[in-house]
Amino acid sequence: MKHQKQWLNEALHLCGEIGPEDGIDPRILARKYEKENETRHHKSMQLCKEAKRVLSLVLAGELADPLFQQLQVIDVITDEEAQFLIVTLDSSSPDHALDEAELISRLQQIQGYLRSVIAQSVKRKRVPTLKFCLHATGKVTNNAYTKNN
Repeated sequence: MKHQKQWLNEALHLCGEIGPEDGIDPRILARKYEKENETRHHKSMQLCKEAKRVLSLVLAGELADPLFQQLQVIDVITDEEAQFLIVTLDSSSPDHALDEAELISRLQQIQGYLRSVIAQSVKRKRVPTLKFCLHATGKVTNNAYTKNN
C-alpha cells in the first residue's frame, strides 16, 4: 500500500492530474484506437460501395426521367465523421448538355427516396445525408464540399 501512495505522489508531481489512461502501456492504447478506426473505416467503405451500386441501379433503371438515365455514378465517399455521402456524378452521353441548376434541383427533390432505397439495401435505420457533386464542375449541391482538381 505504501508503494502505491508513493507512486501516486510521484505521478501527481510529474503531471497536473491523473487521467484514466495513466499507467497503461501506450502500445496497448495505440492498438485499441487503431482497431476502432480500422473497423469504422471498413464499415464506411462498405456503405460507400453499396450506395454506389444502389444509386447506379436506381438512376439507370427505376427512375423514368431521361435526365437521370444519362447520369452515371462515378464515386461515393463519406466525409470525416460519416455524416454525409458525397456522390460524384457524370453524364454518360457527351452530346447532351446538362443544365446544372435543373439537375441539382431534381436531385434534391428525390434525395429522400434515394436515401430510403440505400437504407433498405444496407439494412440501416439511418443513412447519411446525400450531397451531389458533378464531375465536370466539382461543385456540391449545398457548397459544403469542393472537389480538389
